[in-house]
Formats: sequence, structure tokens, C-alpha cells
Amino acid sequence: MVVPQEVPLGPRDFVNREVDLARMERFWASRSPGVAQLGVCTGLPGVGKTAFIRRCVQRFRDAKVFSGGDLHVEFASVDGIVPSVADALASCLFALGVAKDVMPSTVAGRANHLRSITARKPVLIVLEDVTDAAQVLPFVPNGADSAVLVTSSAQLSELLAEGAESIRLEPLDDASGAHLVVSLVGARAEAEPEAVGQLVRLCSGLPVALKVAASRLLARPSLRVRDLVAEIEGGRSGFAVGGKDKVSAVFAVAYDALDPVSARIYRLLGMFAGRDLTPDTLARLVDVRGDALNVAVETLIESGLLNEDSGNRLSLHAMVRRHARQLALSEDGAEECEAAVRRVVTYWVTTAAFADLAVLGARRYRVDPEVVTGRAKSPFLGAAAKGEALAWLDRERANLLAVQRAAADLEMHDESWRLAEALSALYVTRRYLVDWTESSDLGATSARVAGNVRAEARLRSFVSRAWTDLGDLGRAGEELDRALVLAEGTTDRRLIASVWEMLGRYRDHTDPDSAAETYQRAIALFTQESDTRGVAFTSFFLGSSHRHAGLHEQAEQILRNALEQIREVGDARMLGRCLTELGNALRATGRPEEARQTLDEAIEILHQDGQPYYEATAQESLLPLLEADEDRTRSCLRALTDIHQRLGSGRADEFRELLRRVEDSTSG
Repeated sequence: MVVPQEVPLGPRDFVNREVDLARMERFWASRSPGVAQLGVCTGLPGVGKTAFIRRCVQRFRDAKVFSGGDLHVEFASVDGIVPSVADALASCLFALGVAKDVMPSTVAGRANHLRSITARKPVLIVLEDVTDAAQVLPFVPNGADSAVLVTSSAQLSELLAEGAESIRLEPLDDASGAHLVVSLVGARAEAEPEAVGQLVRLCSGLPVALKVAASRLLARPSLRVRDLVAEIEGGRSGFAVGGKDKVSAVFAVAYDALDPVSARIYRLLGMFAGRDLTPDTLARLVDVRGDALNVAVETLIESGLLNEDSGNRLSLHAMVRRHARQLALSEDGAEECEAAVRRVVTYWVTTAAFADLAVLGARRYRVDPEVVTGRAKSPFLGAAAKGEALAWLDRERANLLAVQRAAADLEMHDESWRLAEALSALYVTRRYLVDWTESSDLGATSARVAGNVRAEARLRSFVSRAWTDLGDLGRAGEELDRALVLAEGTTDRRLIASVWEMLGRYRDHTDPDSAAETYQRAIALFTQESDTRGVAFTSFFLGSSHRHAGLHEQAEQILRNALEQIREVGDARMLGRCLTELGNALRATGRPEEARQTLDEAIEILHQDGQPYYEATAQESLLPLLEADEDRTRSCLRALTDIHQRLGSGRADEFRELLRRVEDSTSG
């Protein structure tokens, strides 16, 4: 498995902070046996917390301190949305190799699993822009060789009271600030020490402002430091950031030096709802492409106003972004600002719809998918389409949810619910359950405002799976009740069937006696619509429900019928699952050899299709049938151990111990 290295690289030009870096070395060297290190880096916005911690991570990597890798979570509010702890834990577990099928559904379960993994391997977890201690505690590892580093503008005294190390970064003093400017600008700055000192004070010692000022000097070789100081002192101060008019004036001076195209792009960057973006998304935001965009991006990077990370993603510092946004609203006007956001929303709705199609296939029920994709060409094509689409959805997860909220705020309600429908492909695959509920609730509300009853019913019914997995069966039932009323008020029988199917899966948890009738109703509706896929899959769930209820003979007949239909549909994953359930039914009715053959077929199909979780389920069902076959028993237990190890499941140790016992008994 690839060792995760998720924390982005720090800035190329990083000077000073040697005292703070030395303190970090002592912090790590002072770790206590049995206790994970927890460091909290605090300080003013713009003081350089992120750059400092990322530089520390680079040092740890170079020294190979954390052989298990490093994980990265950003809790920064993106257009009012703060990532949930549950979904952040899921991201970390995925990075450590835990498959979605063994992903715990609760915060406590995910935190416990993360602690179990980090107890065995040294891992560094970096949590940025934390605002509350409750965001940190679930990530604290059990292993003494692991650590958590937190950045926050708050003090997080609750963590300090629990023994966390406080690492407060102060603004640079005159000497350190001057050293930074001289390091960036060179001899020209060194020749004007008094003016450099004034510049440092105008920037309040904040590295973000000093770097912007240094970029201005580098862009104009003839500009003296004292002249830049005069510009800042005489510049506009109407764009205060946290009450720091002088710091804002530094950004204003850098902005005033931009050419018209770069200046407009800078302003509109402040309107982007997400955290960071690719050049392709930027092109849609500003409606500029080609060389003109490339030149402007280079100009903005050189000015110090725009950041580019090692993954070619572009972003504005929070203080700079606020300055750009205020400029956009005052100079471009609300209409142009709104148009920029609308362009991004439209682009991402289409891209997300294509991603959904690539991940879950074209035969899945959707509300008018052709309206979104139209004649556009999918960016996800070929054999790797599914993986690339899922990676794009995962990478843009926080931004997509922010853009969906922006769409709703602009009353682009059709776009809002369409994004929610497309994003469910990510949520159901990656188990980001909290994001799923937030997006679906927003999308259902938008669908209701837009008057699209079908979309509202679909979103409410499908999100019941997330509420069920989160353990909130009451909310799941409420969503399904509302969805059923809405769906049955339409003429879309395929939608109605889909809602009844979801209701059946819900009743498997709450009222198993009524689940069969519910599934049968869905099957009848799917049959009327000649929806072979819907009939096949719902029949599988019906057969499974019968088997769990102890009705094994009825289950066998239903599953055999479902098997033929699933073979016709051509879905290997569902075929393997259906064979597994049939094998269990055959074993329960006293036909072990037939059950064994059926389960062997299921295992082969699931293995070929790359479905390790369901392969393990079939292997485990086969295990009781192998008591007289010691070689097959050992082989089965080795396979179960290996699969659960690869899935990141805690059950790997369980099967490893069973294998040891079998080997000990046979050798004895």
C-alpha cells in the first residue's frame, strides 16, 4: 500500500522561525512512552502557521520519523461550510487503506478504528484551521510514535489543559521581518535598512503581507523600499482585514500595480465559493482562457497575491481573498460577480453529472440526466474513467458542496439539486455520510423551491441510506415518508418503485415482517416499466430479507430467479452477492455440497471483479462447509486474513488467530 503523504509542501521561500523550528525538534524529542504527541500551533491570521507546520512536516519526512506517513485535514470554513469530523475521519481511514465496506458509520467507530491503526504504525496527522477542541480529540492516536499537529487562530485551552503543547507563533519582530525581506529581495533591500524596518512595521510583522510587499519590489527593480513605504502609507485603507488597515494597504498597493486583465482575475478570484481551484476552473470563473489566462496567473503568483501548491492548485490567503472579494463587489458590481459564480456552477454541475455516470453507470435511475450533459463530451472516458471520476469527486469534495450552497444562494435551484444527485455517487461510494445528508437536504429544499417533485422525492429517499448508517432511523423514516408521498403524486413509476425499494431496505432494519411486501411492491412497479435492473436488484434484496427471516426455501426460489435476471443485466458485483446469499440458503436447507459449489462460483466472480469485501463475505459463508477439508479451511482462512488486512478491517487479527489455531491443531 502507498504510504500517504497528504500534507502539501510548504513555501519555497521559508526563512527565520529557527527558534520555533528548534522548539519543534525538542517537542518531538520529549515524547513520553505510551502517549501520542499533540501540538497546537496558534497565532494571528497571516502569521504563517500553515507554512511553519508544513515546513516541520517536510523535516519529519526527510528524517523518516513517521514511517506510516502523514495525513491532512482542513477544517477551514468554505463559504460557511465546515467539514464534519465524521467525514474527515473517513478521509484519513481511506488514506490508510480502509475500504468503504468496512468503514464504521459513526464518529466513535471511525475514531476507534483510526486509533487501532495508528497504535501499530507511526503516523503524523495535521489538522489545519481548527476552531474547537472537539474537532481534534477523535484524531489523537494511541501509539506513542504518532503525533497530531494542529493550526488554529484560537487558543484551544481545553487541549492545553489535557497536556497538549502550545506552539504560539508571534508576528516577526523588526530584525526577523527585515531578514525575510532581505532574503527575498536581496542587496537592494539590504541597502535601505531603515526603510525595510518601516515596511516590516507597516506589515505588522505578518509574513503574508511582507511577501506581497517583497513581490512588489521584485516586480519593479527600480522601485526603492522607501518609495514602496510611501505608497503603502498613502494608499487606500478601505479594505480593512481584521481592523488592520495598514496590512490591507499592502495588498492594495500590489493590486494597483496589476495590469487590467490580471486585476480583474484577482478580483473575481475573491468570488470563488471554494477553498482552491485548478486553472481549468479559474478559466470558467473569469471567462478568460489561453495565453491571456496563463500570463495573468503568472503575474498574480509573482505579485505574491496568488498561491500555487505542488499540485498546481491555486488559492488566495484568507486575508487576501477578503480584499479581492470586496474589490470585486465594489468595482465589478453584483451582476458581474454573480455571473462569475454562475459560470463555475454550470461547469461543475455538468462535470459532476459525467462523474456520476462514470462511477455508477448509465442504467442507474436519475432525474432527467440528459438535460445536464446534453451534447457535451465527458472528461471521464476509457478504461480508467470510473477511477478518474471518483478521484475528481473526492478531490473537489469540499469545493463541490460549497458551490452547491452558492447555487442555492443565487436561486439556481435546478443546479443545486442536480449537484446533490450527482454527488451521491461520491457519498455512497466513499461513505461521507454527513456530507451526504447536508447535500441532500440542501438539494431537496432546492428541488421543492424549483417545483421538481421527482427530484425532491429521489433525494429524500436515497439519503435514507445515509441516515440509517448514521443510526438515525427516525430521520431515515421521515425522509422516506415524505419521499413516498411526493413520488406517488407523480406518474414516474420507476421513481415510485425506487422509493419502495429504499423503504424495503429501511424496513429490513425496523420492521422485517413488512419488508417482503414492500420489496414485492417495488418489483411489480419495476416490472411494469420493463426495468430489468430494478427487478433483479430488488429481487435480490427480497431474497436476502427472506433468508434472514429464516424462510430459506422461499429465499432460494427468489434468489434463483434474481440470479437469472442479474446475469442478463451483467453486473458482476450483484451476481456474486446473489450467489453468496443463495449459497447460504442452500446450506440452511441441508444441501452442503450444492452450497459449496455455489459459494465457490461467487468467490471466483467477486475475485475476478475486484470486490474484496464481498469476496470475503462469500469466503466466510464457505468456511463452515469446510470442516472435513483441512487444506481448504487453511486456504480459506488465509484468504480471509489477507482480504481483511488489505481492506484495513479490524477483523484481520480474528482470522489470523483462527488460522493459527487450525494449524496448531493439525500439527499436533
